Amino acid sequence: MFSTKSFDVVSFNSELSTTKSETTANVQTTEIIYAADSAQTTETRSIGIQTMNEQKTNVHVDYDKLADFLKRVTPGILGALDEAYGTNAFDDYDTNVKEVCSVNIELLQKITALKESDTQMKISDLSWSTVGGTLAVGLSHINHEAWCDHFSTIKFYNLTKEDNFTDIPTKTLVTNGCVATLSYHPIDPSILATGLANWEVLIWNLRSDNSIKSTHVCTHSDCVSQVYWKPRMLNDVTLLLSSSKDGYISAHKLTANFTTVQLYKRFKIAKERNPVENARPRSAGGTRERAAEAGLCIMTFDFSSKHPTIFVVGTLCGGIYKCSLDSVTSIEGGPSLIDPVIDEYERHGGAVTCIKCSPSRNLFVSSAMDKEIRIYNLDEHVSQQTISIDNTVVGLTWMIGNQDIFAAYGAGAFIKFYNVTDGKPVTNAKFQMTGREDISSLRINSKSRKERNHVVQYHVEKSHCNFANTSSYVKRREEWSFALTELDSLEWESIIKNENTLEILINNQCPIPSTLIAILMHSSLRT
Repeated sequence: MFSTKSFDVVSFNSELSTTKSETTANVQTTEIIYAADSAQTTETRSIGIQTMNEQKTNVHVDYDKLADFLKRVTPGILGALDEAYGTNAFDDYDTNVKEVCSVNIELLQKITALKESDTQMKISDLSWSTVGGTLAVGLSHINHEAWCDHFSTIKFYNLTKEDNFTDIPTKTLVTNGCVATLSYHPIDPSILATGLANWEVLIWNLRSDNSIKSTHVCTHSDCVSQVYWKPRMLNDVTLLLSSSKDGYISAHKLTANFTTVQLYKRFKIAKERNPVENARPRSAGGTRERAAEAGLCIMTFDFSSKHPTIFVVGTLCGGIYKCSLDSVTSIEGGPSLIDPVIDEYERHGGAVTCIKCSPSRNLFVSSAMDKEIRIYNLDEHVSQQTISIDNTVVGLTWMIGNQDIFAAYGAGAFIKFYNVTDGKPVTNAKFQMTGREDISSLRINSKSRKERNHVVQYHVEKSHCNFANTSSYVKRREEWSFALTELDSLEWESIIKNENTLEILINNQCPIPSTLIAILMHSSLRT
């Protein structure tokens, strides 16, 4: 059916044609037109300015009058030098103001507020009365594992005419919870506000010695972190503000001799203010569920001295918030619940421990667990100065003599002073302590009878109140800003006309430059 056959191979060679078709065409763009033009100002003008050489005139100087002046002040200077010879008053004095110097703190009195057997107790807060004659000392247990059901006390120590205390308290109040914070009324010395660890805020009227009863203000849902008096805000009605770790700040109006309490406003720092909390997933309950939960844990707050309705709040998460009493932004969860935040500042890297607004500037300072002290302008988001510290600062306070100086205290035996204008340290006050070197509270008595600044600080483990005098730091002597050996005739004439200046410096025991001593001694020998 099938068969196999073979055929011869057939092949052919491919050949490329050498003939190509070509077509010629011309393409040309349209004619290009060139144009040149020049631009130049139509008028130029040059002006030269040169100051005129001033011809100095010879000023007549009465050297006899200068010699009489130096002759009068020389005995006073030599007497001051003889009196200061051999003393250590100027051992720590350094003309280089950029370096830190130390001063010695005089311990006036030590008060034992707790017995040695009370090892689980501590002094939690201190408060001076507005007239400066009474010191309130609040006591608390060191640790709270759960609900606070302890009984605690507030002890009162009166300051005598000699600026001394008695070891025995003049009055003692018993509280049904540990004392977390104290605050005397800034005008009425008989009114004391107290925040307790069992969430209650109380007011004590100390006017009657026979029967002292407390007035209940409110109850938070967590430990009270601070109580603050805001006097004469609403038609001379006092406001009492209290903050808590539940994220709420309550403002109450007090009338009828501080016996009638009325809620004025209730603020909440919502958790959405924290970037971490704001990023969490929404729950099924939505905004209503979030409105019912606690806010950011409030650690501290303080009011601005320049803007009476503005206050700054510090939280556990490191957030710092600018708030206003006049805020009307409501939060879902209640008719009187308001969001006070109007702005936010640069955050700390740890929990904020204290915020204090400057009494004379539009500034505030903050401290936190990140071992930093920051200086902020109220109108700027970023801090102006950042101070790095070795130990954690738990509290800040402004000094009385110089309102640009603030003190920082906490872990360690040092109370450090800084200038808010540049953030540089001023001086260190070291307290010689035994055991743990921690300072939990520091309060300044601004109404001392001897016009001294009294500092009360507490050592946690030993439970002692130390009454110390730090008035020397505000009397830091400044170096004279001129060298008398280099004065020209005009400056000598100025000194002759203002000879009281040198006498004032001598009376204030200011350091006398060696150049001036040489001139005065030479003048004395000549006469």
